[in-house]
Amino acid sequence: MPQQAFLKGIRAYWKALEQPGEPPELGESRIDAFVDLLQLTADAEQAFRILQLPASPYVGIAVGDESRPWQLHWALQVAEVEPFIHPGLEGVIFVADTIADPEGRHRVYTIKDGMRGDLEFEDLADVLRWMGARVRYAKGDIGEEELQDVQGSASAVLDDDWEEDTTSALFILEELLDTPLFEAWDAISRGQWPLVESDGGDPPVDREDGWQRRLSLWLTRRFLATRSLELPPDIAVSDMDAVHRALVDHLIDFEQAIHGGDVPKIIEDAAAGKDPKIAKLAQRWIERHDSWRTAASVPTPDEEQAFEEEPIPFQHTPFTRKLMQALSASLDRMVEQGEIELDPDRKEALLIELVTAASDARSVKHMLKKLTTTLVDSEHVEEIYPSDDKIQERLKEDLGG
Repeated sequence: MPQQAFLKGIRAYWKALEQPGEPPELGESRIDAFVDLLQLTADAEQAFRILQLPASPYVGIAVGDESRPWQLHWALQVAEVEPFIHPGLEGVIFVADTIADPEGRHRVYTIKDGMRGDLEFEDLADVLRWMGARVRYAKGDIGEEELQDVQGSASAVLDDDWEEDTTSALFILEELLDTPLFEAWDAISRGQWPLVESDGGDPPVDREDGWQRRLSLWLTRRFLATRSLELPPDIAVSDMDAVHRALVDHLIDFEQAIHGGDVPKIIEDAAAGKDPKIAKLAQRWIERHDSWRTAASVPTPDEEQAFEEEPIPFQHTPFTRKLMQALSASLDRMVEQGEIELDPDRKEALLIELVTAASDARSVKHMLKKLTTTLVDSEHVEEIYPSDDKIQERLKEDLGG
């Protein structure tokens, strides 16, 4: 019955748009078929259209561009929803959950001006029925009263247990929008940090449907609370889809900026980019950052003497501490298997050298390359027998990347 209602909704929407013949064969799953339908009919008069999101919203978030809703676009991607719009409903974004609820239904919500809207649907069949009526109303084929009748029977108030936790796409979306990621980038350019109320609690460890969006929400909350990125021990970046890997890479870049004190690569690239508005905002970010860093680094006369007499100790973060432990075990394994020769008394210095190099990496892939190069070129290592590629493979295996 649900499938029949869905197919009926497709035909009704197709007919309302006055498309020729019958709808063609669409995607195998209902959510894929729904997206295919919207893409096929996008050019029709009064058609609903998929909202095109930027390939990466992180540059806009990092430089503080308020001219576009970058954080909303980011949240839509991470929440794994399909956003779509209608030309006659300005400011309203419909979001279809790509993950079905326990009844196999793909719920549809609305976002208006960044907030949850009143119009919601229990399933794609319901929203298709309403969409067909909305198209006919926009064309003048039916009146307001008939549209409201259809809307009353097709829409629903979604307030069950599914909506109360991270099972719900809307819950994830709203929580992501509430995180101060945008504010954190501005704050760190001034040597500050926003107030964060929650550290995300315990990490999600199940691999049920939607686990990646739940994990990404937890990682974002945790990062903003601790200023460090730490994946749960049984999850590797390679387990994650591209959208969620991009978030991890972004947070790695952010963490290195926080603890390394350097201008992040995402800001440097934006400042040198072709978009003049983004470049200008990035340059302002750099100026703010350099200003407070310069002020913070000017020593008093007594401090100058202290700097001359005492070397600055290596400053650990939770990320570097965990990385050092993993690298230590990896080095021990290489020594045991005869792949490298290393004086035990120089191991700690080598570990600090490796972790320092890794702190400048832009991504996990870049980090592995930097670790390999540093290890091969280090004066603390007496002999290395495998090739650089083999060393990198070994590090990737041992570090879980």
